[in-house]
Amino acid sequence: MHMMTEGLKLAAGRALEGLLERGTATAPRGLAAGMTITALVQSSTAVTVASIGFVNTGLLSLKNALWVIFGSNVGTTMNAWLVAALGFGFRIDAFALPFVGIGAVLMLAGRTLRARALGQALAGFGVLFLGIDVLKDSFSGVGSMIDLQDFITPGVAGWLILIGIGTVLTVLMQASGAVIAIVITAAQGGLLTVEAACAMVIGTNIGTTSTAILSAMGATSNARRLAAAHVLFNFVTGAMALLMLPLLITLLGVLREWFEQPATPAVMIAMFHTAFNLLGVLLMVPIAPLMLRTLAGHFRTREEEVARPHYLDTNSLAIPDLAIHALRMELARTQGFAVAALAAANRLPPDEASVEHETSALQALAPAIGNYARQLSAASLPPALVETLAHCLRTLQYQETTAMLMREAVALAGNLARTATRDFSAEIETFRQSVAHLAEAADPERPDFSPGAVSVRLEEAEAQYQKLKEALLLGGAHARLDIHTMQDWLRLASLERRATEQVAKGARMLAALEEGTSAAEVARNDEAERTGNDPIEAADANAG
Repeated sequence: MHMMTEGLKLAAGRALEGLLERGTATAPRGLAAGMTITALVQSSTAVTVASIGFVNTGLLSLKNALWVIFGSNVGTTMNAWLVAALGFGFRIDAFALPFVGIGAVLMLAGRTLRARALGQALAGFGVLFLGIDVLKDSFSGVGSMIDLQDFITPGVAGWLILIGIGTVLTVLMQASGAVIAIVITAAQGGLLTVEAACAMVIGTNIGTTSTAILSAMGATSNARRLAAAHVLFNFVTGAMALLMLPLLITLLGVLREWFEQPATPAVMIAMFHTAFNLLGVLLMVPIAPLMLRTLAGHFRTREEEVARPHYLDTNSLAIPDLAIHALRMELARTQGFAVAALAAANRLPPDEASVEHETSALQALAPAIGNYARQLSAASLPPALVETLAHCLRTLQYQETTAMLMREAVALAGNLARTATRDFSAEIETFRQSVAHLAEAADPERPDFSPGAVSVRLEEAEAQYQKLKEALLLGGAHARLDIHTMQDWLRLASLERRATEQVAKGARMLAALEEGTSAAEVARNDEAERTGNDPIEAADANAG
C-alpha cells in the first residue's frame, strides 16, 4: 500500500496540487476534487495532509478545503471496491504478477522520475493483491477452525470494541486501505460476520484522523480548524453509521439484489463503506456553515484576537452617529498599531517580529473597517457625516501607508546593519530619538495625547532628518561613505520621515474628528500640515 501510494503521488506530481488549487472554488468542485485525488492516489491521508498544508500556507481557504476533506472520505472507499472486485472476482496471480513485473522494470529502467514512480505504483498495486491472495488463503483455513464472534461481546458493546480495534489498527499502520483489505479478506474467510467487519470499517474511518491531528500541530489556526473539521466529520459519520448499522446492512442487501451483485461479504462491506461516507457528506451539507462558524471561534491565536474588530457592531449601522463613533474608536486602535510599528522599526537593531506583528494586525483589520464604512455609506447620511466618513477612510489610508513603509524600512535596515557609520552615529541617533518621540506623542491612547504636541514632534523629526541628510551627502562627497551605502541610508531615513508624516496626519485627523471638528476644518488642518502652516500648532503657541 505504501509503495502504491507514494508512487502515485510522485507520478502525479504538480498535477494534484494544481487540481487542488484550481478545482476547489465551490463546494461541489471541492468535493469532486477530494474524491478524484483520493481515488487516484489511494490515500485519503495524503489528501488530508496536503489540504492542511495548503490551508497553512494560504493557498486554500478553510471553506473550500472543508469540502476537499469530505470528498476524500468518499474517494477512499474506492480501495474497498478494488479489493472486492479484483481480490475476489479474478485469479489474483493472473493479473497481479504482470503488474509486479512491469512495475519492477519501470522502477529499474525508467529514464525519468515520473516513469520510475509509476513503476513503483504498479509494483505496489500488484504486491498489494498478492498479499490479499495470501491473506485469503490463510483466513479461509483459519475460518473453518475459529469463529472470532465467540470472543466478541454481542450487541452494541461488541461493535464498539470492533470499532476500537479498527481505529487502533489504522493508527498503527497509517493506512486505512490496508486495514480494510485485511477486514474484507477476514470476512470472506469466515472469521468475521458482515456486521462485525462493517463495525471495524467504521473504526478505520476514525483512525485516519490521527494523521490530521499530527499534521496540524504547530500549524496556523485555519489549519488546526481544518484538522478539527476532519475529526468532527469522521466521528459524526461513524456515530451515525453505528446507530444505523443493522438498517444500513438490510437496505444494502436489498440494493445488492436489485443491482444483481454477488452475495459476498466483500461486496457488502464495500457498499457499506461507500454508503455511510455518502450519508456523512449529505449530513454535512446543512451543518457545514454552522461548523465553520463554530470553528472560527476556536483555535484563535493572539494575533487573530488582536486583529479582530472590537467596536464595529453591525447593529450600530442603523444609527449613523453611533456607527461613526465606532469607526473612530476602531481607528484609534489601528493608529496604535501604526505607532507601535514605527517605534519597533526605529529601534537599533529594528524589532522585526514586532513590526510584522503590528503591521499584520493593522492590515487584517483594514478590510473589516473598509467593509463597515461601505455598509454605512449605503445609508442615507447627512452631508456632514459623509465628509466625516471620508476623513475616517483617509485616516485608515495614512495608517496603512505607515505599515507599508515600515515593512520596507525593516528590510532595508537589515541590509545596513553591518555598514560602518561611526562618522554619522550622532546624527543617526538624534534622528532616531526624534522619531521615537513622535511615535510616543502620536498614540491617541495616551492620557496626555495632544495634536499640538504631535506637530511639535513632527517639526523636530523633520529638522533632524535634514541634518542627517546633509551629513550623509557630505560623507558621500568626501568619500567617507560608499555611495551605494549613502543612498541606502538616505532611503532608510526617507522612509522613516515619510512614516512620521503619515502617523502625524492620522493622529491629528483622529483628534479633530474626536473633538467634533467640522469636515471642512479637518481638511484645512491637513492641508496646513502639508504646506507647513499649521493652525493647531499656531493656536498652541498663542495659548502658551
